[in-house]
Amino acid sequence: MVVVFFSLLGGLTGILVETSIAAKLGLSRTSDAFYIAFTVPYIITNLISATGQFSLVPFFSALEARHSPDELSQGFSYAVNIGFLGLSGIAVLGALTAPWLVRGIAPGFTLGQVELAAQLSKGLFLIIIPAGVAEVFRSFLFSKRRLALPSAASLIRNVTVIASILFTFERYGEYSIVIGYLVGYLVQFVILGGQILVLYPLRYSWIVAGGGEAFRNLRGAGRAQLVSASAWQAVTIVERIIASFLPAGTLTALNYGLKIMTSLTELLAGSIGTVTLPALSKATALEAPRERHKTFHDILEISLSLVSPAMVFCLMLDSNIIRLVFERGNFTPEATALMSEVFFYYSLSLVVYSLMRVLTFYLFARNESAVFFRLAVFQYGLNIGFDLLYVGVLRMGAIGIPLGLLSSLIVACGLAVQRDLADLRAVLDRSLGIFTLKNVLGSALAALAVWGLGIWFQTPASGFGNFLYLSALCGAGSLAYVAALKVSRAKGFSLFAAIWKRPEDS
Repeated sequence: MVVVFFSLLGGLTGILVETSIAAKLGLSRTSDAFYIAFTVPYIITNLISATGQFSLVPFFSALEARHSPDELSQGFSYAVNIGFLGLSGIAVLGALTAPWLVRGIAPGFTLGQVELAAQLSKGLFLIIIPAGVAEVFRSFLFSKRRLALPSAASLIRNVTVIASILFTFERYGEYSIVIGYLVGYLVQFVILGGQILVLYPLRYSWIVAGGGEAFRNLRGAGRAQLVSASAWQAVTIVERIIASFLPAGTLTALNYGLKIMTSLTELLAGSIGTVTLPALSKATALEAPRERHKTFHDILEISLSLVSPAMVFCLMLDSNIIRLVFERGNFTPEATALMSEVFFYYSLSLVVYSLMRVLTFYLFARNESAVFFRLAVFQYGLNIGFDLLYVGVLRMGAIGIPLGLLSSLIVACGLAVQRDLADLRAVLDRSLGIFTLKNVLGSALAALAVWGLGIWFQTPASGFGNFLYLSALCGAGSLAYVAALKVSRAKGFSLFAAIWKRPEDS
């Protein structure tokens, strides 16, 4: 519940960051230039925050379970040093090659857009250094079940970015966003590092090599992440290249749509995986497959319980949500119409993207980084293929990009089940199938409640009226969904209490 609470705040403030940028830049050539500049740094920082824990939490958990405190200190120092050195090299290389990166990612840009994006990109590459070291701190605290500050890290960063935009945009323009991100990650670094210094007697040392099973698993997971990150970067770059030829503002709309969808997934599924990753990792280290399967089964049911109604609301109330979040300042009603269409099609991927997300936690907890790598590269390759098919061949425009993501995720998840990756069939049993059917029924009733009230209430014109409208319809849909699960005796929500009461050593 701690992680979910702070993930909610982090997700909401993350959307407010985009709202603040949109209010200043709208959907324009300048906004497109900023997001092109942020392409590679954002991919790196996002992958650091989203996947760093997959290798580092099992690494620290294994050292704690099987080794001495001195070896844990050495492992911590090793992760900090390797992260700092590697990311510093990437940051310097990225800053030096920024003009060529921008031209390669956005060949459809004007000369002015290329120059602006290159200047912004040089500053944005610097943020990956504090972001990477802060992720080591965050993962270490998670492995120790210190949840509050690590979960609040994104909240701290987002509030800093928002403050920078609000108070310095008039003076520094687009560069106020860059300043906000840099300061935000530095604040993360200081706060998380300070908590470790206060709570744990770790002895830092300059170590860049290590041996043993835990280090081998970490390096294997690190290589898998590095290559898969490069593959995902290729997907994002191809999509930015395609979008640079579409009408102005389309690239920004696609960026916002993907970011909202992934933020919702992180809140509703990633937070559950984050909490249970130490338990999954220790079950692997202690060779307890039954406990590991049971925990992953619980993750799937809880995540499905949270994501399904959210998907219903996003699909049925897409225009109202985008109006509430974005339509102000330079973000016009025409921009809202484009953004709503993109958001609708990205929302179709919520459930299947969440399933892939929690499967990633499971694979890294089992130290099966090679399996994750093969599955990820397969899905990314499919994604590019479907993007080119929908946009380049079928001429579907902006919606072809989110449809490409959806299609690739469906095929990849189907392959994972068909190949029985990570013993999935032992988890996807009859009880999970029955729960899924009950969940579908609850989602249908939630959709019916939203549809009925939508007919009853007139669509509001004001922003506050739109907020009340959304609150009423989402509230009614949530009540219908929970009532359906209660009547059908589905156990999704009761699992929260079961996991909360489960002993730590389980």
